[in-house]
Amino acid sequence: MDGIALNQPLTYPFTLRLVFSIAVAGVSGALAWAGHAELLPLALILPAAWALAPCRLCAGAVAFVYHVAAARDVPQGAAIFFGTADVSGWFLVIGAGLLYALPFAALWSRNFTAWRGLLALLLVSLPPIGVFGWANPITAAGVLFPGAGWLGLAAVIALFAALTRWPLLALPLPLIVTLIQVEPPPAPAGWVAHDTSFLMASGQQDYLADAQRQQSIIEDVYRSDAKVVVLPETIVGRWSDASLFLWGELAQHARNKGQTILFGAELANGSGYTNSVLGLDVDGATPVYSQLMPVPVSMWKPWTDAGAIPQWFEVQTAIIDGQRTAFLICYEQLMAWPPLVVMLGDPDVLVGVSNDWWARGTSIPGIQRSALIAWSRLFGTKLIFAVNE
Repeated sequence: MDGIALNQPLTYPFTLRLVFSIAVAGVSGALAWAGHAELLPLALILPAAWALAPCRLCAGAVAFVYHVAAARDVPQGAAIFFGTADVSGWFLVIGAGLLYALPFAALWSRNFTAWRGLLALLLVSLPPIGVFGWANPITAAGVLFPGAGWLGLAAVIALFAALTRWPLLALPLPLIVTLIQVEPPPAPAGWVAHDTSFLMASGQQDYLADAQRQQSIIEDVYRSDAKVVVLPETIVGRWSDASLFLWGELAQHARNKGQTILFGAELANGSGYTNSVLGLDVDGATPVYSQLMPVPVSMWKPWTDAGAIPQWFEVQTAIIDGQRTAFLICYEQLMAWPPLVVMLGDPDVLVGVSNDWWARGTSIPGIQRSALIAWSRLFGTKLIFAVNE
């Protein structure tokens, strides 16, 4: 029997393995996802800690603690986003952690084989569990195997499987991390990210505040001579005819200069909307990317007809300034399957846009940047990201 008999005493070796495996998982989750790309390989300590767990329940606890440690700043951000001081953010983190732990608990066995680790990894990487599968260890592929693309991804998956079978192979990882230096991939020539720092309210739309914010951005962008200007996620709010009235003069100005402006906005779609990146021209705004996975609960609300509509596995690229361009919007940067879907389009440039006003002062914006750097390095793309923070 894989579990613990109810009358089984906690022996010292059992207790030691339990405490050690959970502690190691928690430390690896916290350090790997601290917002520094160089530390991402420490996430690969998770399969080793899982293999060392002394029982099935303990194995689930290892994965749970890793996930919660990586998502430690979500409750603080959720409290700001929803405007509450309650513990709802912790319920979100705990619920996601339990889902993440489920495959690791179900597939644990005293007699480890590589397929168990691979199957657990697959289940937490893809929907439905992958919708909450933040902090995926395979993100480290871009740090360990830069430029290797799909072969590098296969290599880190094989390493994950090997560490479930031979956990002592993880011992050199901390030393390896101290030797790694990660340079962010360069932005395309002539492209500029225009970061902003607007406080934005969740819930009911404030049209006056939206108009004032947009006018401020328009004035800044008007003075830019960049070939491509990238603005943050949902910085325009809900796109409408009134928005085009505000942006029309800038669109004509950009066209005269041969300039492209990319910005985040919500596009009405029936009773819901798509969280999108739009390209501005004189005739209006053309969608170039719609988010594969909006944030569950706050944006994606499958229990209603409203909310953001996922695009799931739709491969989307756009030709911007003669370069094939892919996009990742905010929440997608924290998971595994959206980056892999967009990389199926074989892009030359990866654009990341985020609206992190609610996460100001937390590790979340840094984690997003480190993940974007890792995915861009893995597939050898240029990288640019814009954030409202």
